[in-house]
Amino acid sequence: MDGDPRLALALAQAEASPDGLLVVSPDGRMVFWNERFLEIWRFSAELLSTGDDDAALRCAMQRVADPEGFLRRVKGAYAAPDGPVQDEIELLDGRILDRYGAPLRSPEGDYLGWAWYFRDVTFHRRAERDLRELAATLQASLLPPRPPEIPGMEVATHYLPADRQLAVGGDFFDVFRLSPNEWGLAIGDVCGKGAQAAALSTLARYTLRAAAVHSRLPSAVLSELNAVITAEAEHDGRFCSVVFSKLELDTCGAWVTLACGGHPRPIVVRRAGWIDMRGHEGMLIGMFEDVELTDDRVGLGPGDSIVFCTDGITEARNPSGEMFGEDGLPTVLLENAAASAPVMTERIVQAALAFSGGRRQDDVAVLVVRVPTDAAEDPARRLAAAVGSAEPSEGLSPSIGDDYVGLRNQRPTPPRQARIRLPAELTSARQARRFVASVLRSWRIAEVVDDDLEVLTSELATNAVRHAGGPFSVLVRYNGEVVRVEVGDGSRVLPLPRTPDSAASSGRGLLLVSSLASAWGVVPTVHGKRVWFEVPVPAPE
Repeated sequence: MDGDPRLALALAQAEASPDGLLVVSPDGRMVFWNERFLEIWRFSAELLSTGDDDAALRCAMQRVADPEGFLRRVKGAYAAPDGPVQDEIELLDGRILDRYGAPLRSPEGDYLGWAWYFRDVTFHRRAERDLRELAATLQASLLPPRPPEIPGMEVATHYLPADRQLAVGGDFFDVFRLSPNEWGLAIGDVCGKGAQAAALSTLARYTLRAAAVHSRLPSAVLSELNAVITAEAEHDGRFCSVVFSKLELDTCGAWVTLACGGHPRPIVVRRAGWIDMRGHEGMLIGMFEDVELTDDRVGLGPGDSIVFCTDGITEARNPSGEMFGEDGLPTVLLENAAASAPVMTERIVQAALAFSGGRRQDDVAVLVVRVPTDAAEDPARRLAAAVGSAEPSEGLSPSIGDDYVGLRNQRPTPPRQARIRLPAELTSARQARRFVASVLRSWRIAEVVDDDLEVLTSELATNAVRHAGGPFSVLVRYNGEVVRVEVGDGSRVLPLPRTPDSAASSGRGLLLVSSLASAWGVVPTVHGKRVWFEVPVPAPE
């Protein structure tokens, strides 16, 4: 052993090491140790001077919390000196040692003995424990203290922090009661991570609760939150994105009034199998003293859901750089339109994680609120039970104020987007027409729905059924000036207008589209193509 240069170097450096070092020969004799080893294990010099490793092991077993496990790992390392081992040892006096061991070999590969390194990590482990407790306390301030409930509704949530160690992040959500028939719903994302982000999330959550008591419209609630954050004496440019909503029950289901402050917009999932993106992105909260925010109001019927999530879902990326929110999230929602709130929530999270290969670069928060499918069976009694009325005849209408009446009738602020996925069946063309008409009526631009629009939608849907041979999607967009209908399928063959002879029974579809639409075209996609057309929207009266 003395002739091995690597061992000689190790022995020369051993005394200055913060680790306790012990070298044991192949025949079980202790041949070297440093003073730090004595200090850590509190062995006497007389015990070590005997060189008897078994005696030292017996003494050590009287100091460790798991003597059998301690001895088993040592003997296992000696019996098979193939590679390094590492674990932690808990001592009876409360200390924690990090133990690392490795075989020593000559340049020729001969086994020369075993080197053990011990480091006292008690302070670090206690600091980590305190940090975890702090994280748990901070996390409790970000989330409701118990699973949120809204009587007469299904509510489900899911939260995953990006930091798996500390389990604390900047995302938050909240559900709270404001009056017998009004609930506040909030979801948000604070820039940054860790304790500072959690502190701002806590400020945002409790400010929203306080502001919602006296501010009627969600946009006013977010404006007050913006004022509080920008007025902070230590405001350092931190900001957050937030959606705040107020929910009221009625005999048909529920009404949700919402405003978005730079946050991914919520999506309404209709029981009929289509989805509708609601709200307007608005400005981030906390960046500027004045913010422009817009309110939107949407009704939910039996079986309808509204989905709120943070960008940990929408911006989850696959190895190709595609974002989950572009097609992945709509696909999951369409496939689970009839699912309960808990099932939909779990499938959203599972699909996003699968899409990103299990990588979680950002915090994840999801909140789903759904009207039960049986809500129509006894709507008056359901509403009375939810608001705490003694009789079904009481409280049959939500407390709609003057501010909300206008929102029921006004055209929602663009941009708007809705989509449905249909099977490759000829009856799907009729479903596509009905879907587009329903969406435009829900957006309160029903004046666009006419024979031309139905013909155009039917032609594109029929072409997708005949030529693509698989399921297709119908996407409706509104930008304030035009309605754009896109029909996407899995075929990469681009359609070409042609002039059929007079006896042909087909082939005139794109000629109709070209003549009736104000514009049309084809967009290649990763999985196929989208054929689209646009029609102008009259200005609101």
